[in-house]
Amino acid sequence: MPLYMNARCKQIINLLLTRSEYISMNQLAQALGVSRRTVYYDLEKINLWLKQAQMPELEIVREKGVFISHSRRKKIQRLLETDTQEQIYIFSPEERVKCIICQVIYSPEPVYLEQLTDCLEVSRNTVFTDLKEVTRTLKQYGLSLEYQPKTGYYLSGDQVRIRALFCLYFNELRSLFTSGAVKFFQMEQIQGYLETLEQIQAELGIDYVEGVLLSLAALVPLSYRDGPELVITGLKEAEIKRTREFALIGKHFPDLPESEQLYLTLHLLGSRVNIVPDEFFEGPSREYVYDLTKTLIAEFERVACIVFDNRDELERALFVHLNTSLYRYQYGIQIGNLLGDDIMHEYPELFAITKITAKHLEEDFGVPLPDSEVAYLAMHFGGFLKISGQENNRLRILIVCVNGISTGNMLKREVQKLLPFAEIVGVVSAVKLVNAQDICDLIISTVRLNSVIPVITVHPILTEFDRQTILSHRLVAPKNVEVQRDNLFRVVKKYVRPSDYDSLLQDLTAYIQGGIQPEAEEEPENGLLSVLDISRVRFCDQRCTWKQSIRLAGQCLLDCNSIQRRYLDAIIDQLQHYGPYMFLNNDVILAHARPEDGVNCLDLSLTVFREPVVFSEYRRAKLVLVLAAEDQEKHLKILQDLLTLLSQPDAADQLAACENATELLQQVSRLLAAAESEEEETP
Repeated sequence: MPLYMNARCKQIINLLLTRSEYISMNQLAQALGVSRRTVYYDLEKINLWLKQAQMPELEIVREKGVFISHSRRKKIQRLLETDTQEQIYIFSPEERVKCIICQVIYSPEPVYLEQLTDCLEVSRNTVFTDLKEVTRTLKQYGLSLEYQPKTGYYLSGDQVRIRALFCLYFNELRSLFTSGAVKFFQMEQIQGYLETLEQIQAELGIDYVEGVLLSLAALVPLSYRDGPELVITGLKEAEIKRTREFALIGKHFPDLPESEQLYLTLHLLGSRVNIVPDEFFEGPSREYVYDLTKTLIAEFERVACIVFDNRDELERALFVHLNTSLYRYQYGIQIGNLLGDDIMHEYPELFAITKITAKHLEEDFGVPLPDSEVAYLAMHFGGFLKISGQENNRLRILIVCVNGISTGNMLKREVQKLLPFAEIVGVVSAVKLVNAQDICDLIISTVRLNSVIPVITVHPILTEFDRQTILSHRLVAPKNVEVQRDNLFRVVKKYVRPSDYDSLLQDLTAYIQGGIQPEAEEEPENGLLSVLDISRVRFCDQRCTWKQSIRLAGQCLLDCNSIQRRYLDAIIDQLQHYGPYMFLNNDVILAHARPEDGVNCLDLSLTVFREPVVFSEYRRAKLVLVLAAEDQEKHLKILQDLLTLLSQPDAADQLAACENATELLQQVSRLLAAAESEEEETP
């Protein structure tokens, strides 16, 4: 019986199919977030899969890596797309844990060890190991795995949270369900419920996020079972019952208990695709959401020290997200964001600033906001951050996403940042992609497409491997080489004779094109201690007005030519007009203006005032920082460090008590280290 590869093996194959050159073991390990040993193990499984299909195995070339020749790619692609029910799927350890949790929740029959070994095609010892990981995973959600001889394994804890976890993992295993690799689901029953839900969708005339209706169809059997009562804390029943969604759930599922009808309605209300007609803004019931949206954006601008250029467009996108997310926030019907971990890993500074901003939501909703939801908000904000030095050229690129405004905008921004010479002609969902050949030369998509236009398939949140794949594409690489060559030429041409220009251009081109594409060099980290040095720390013993304090604190940035004098004037004008809104806490103000107001380069100064500076009746500053941000992104790490620093108890008092700049910088370093140590110890 042929093997059916697990998700990671398929990912390796897909990565190899998109590359036009060798991929090293280190690059594969980095892209997958695993060890080199794991990569070798997966390649062995891939070769076994190829061997059973009577195809040549992949060869690992010393000091080069792995490469699939163009002549073999179509055959492997066809084999990869073959879907045979008789195949044996090789589950990864992570997939086994999720399958066990879903099976225990879903199965109408008692689940014992034998059922788990049969489903996963592994030994009893392997399942015992997996069950330990299941227990650890469930503990993170306040749930536990129990066992009774008569009933087998079952989950105990909040029933709403149990179902939310089921939805999360079912979505992650959806491709395995549709391929038949997961055997414990009653597929005909789920298909019937799916058709009913699709009928409701048609009657509502709206679209739902991909996969939502299928996971909801898998939940419906649970709604019909006898078991612990489903209690949704703080449910506004009267409000929910007035919706069209509730009426249609009652029409198509009349035999469900009312509590279960309300539960399914909440899922429909909280899962609509973020596309909204103009009239959606109308009505007093949504006014406070819109006000909250504007407040949230203003708070992000304040904390991040930026101003959004396309504010109206951001307000609209964020409003739609918040309006449909209210149900998830308030009632906990959904756990997790499939892209949450990627956001936190790839954009830690953006996530940290969004987390500070999101405290307004927690105050309004009265419930803590999980990191997964903060990641959604970070995607919205990140998609609208302006890219410095952006310019367009002839290569036209269309961004295609499964759905979701925030994902598409974030991907658009990252591609534009990676390829400043390209023109991003639009962001569309996969279902609305028509006549792409009329508007673009290349498609970058988060879902595999069949198109006459070349397609690069990437993750919704670009990994380093995705970036290298884009840069090495046949349409991108020549232009990228040209841009790099011209930039280098402008730097070095003054050191050579004009008669050597042609030879220099040829050599630069050959150098950039030659050999294996090197891994992208990381940009220097613009953390707090990378910009704040002794020359930028000052102490003031005299009493100052708030205007004098701004000019005094900014003087060293003028001395370093990091800002122009009009930048300090702009800060004073803003504080005079809007009041002391730039305070980070009761004792610290971070003074800043727009980059175009006179910033020459990224920089920061800190001045300690022995006599606190009076900015208003309620605002006095012991520390005045002046930030010069040259764009909307490079200073985010500095802000993250500042917020981390000030999260330490009495941090401002400890810094204000320092006698000199050296002592202050040492204290900053100690406080940051203490904060990082606390974060590592937090479970």
